[in-house]
Amino acid sequence: MSNFKIGEDVLLNGKTYKIVGTIKRSFLLERDGKKYKATSNMMGKIQNQNANGIGVGNRKRTKKSDTYYMEKKLAWRKIFNKNAKMPETENELMNALGDLCGELSPENLSCDGELSRTGINAKLRAIKGEWKEIEKKLGRKVSEYEAEDYWMKNHR
Repeated sequence: MSNFKIGEDVLLNGKTYKIVGTIKRSFLLERDGKKYKATSNMMGKIQNQNANGIGVGNRKRTKKSDTYYMEKKLAWRKIFNKNAKMPETENELMNALGDLCGELSPENLSCDGELSRTGINAKLRAIKGEWKEIEKKLGRKVSEYEAEDYWMKNHR
């Protein structure tokens, strides 16, 4: 199998497991009375992880900028309009919220049913993230109704 031996302790994600046996080409690990199965391939990954000092739970999540979603949308808008800029005035910010209201409609959110549930959730998280960024710039909470009403009054 590999160079692991029964009775040996193995470190995985900062927790110690004891190798208590083998079962169908796999190792049987035990911790706190519970038994876990690990293939020799998995044991090799554990060994590499321990050698490098990198555990699955040890990675740090990178911090996004305060205007991450707005910058992402601006990059897309600049493809079609070279003069596009970040919304700064209250008027521009409220119009941006009105546009987000349109993106929140079910047919736009799901791309007319073309997106998977995971895709829809990712798109919804991005829209909500941008909404929070705009609210932060405005300095107050804005309801979807208020944003939609503002947008309708200014675009008639």
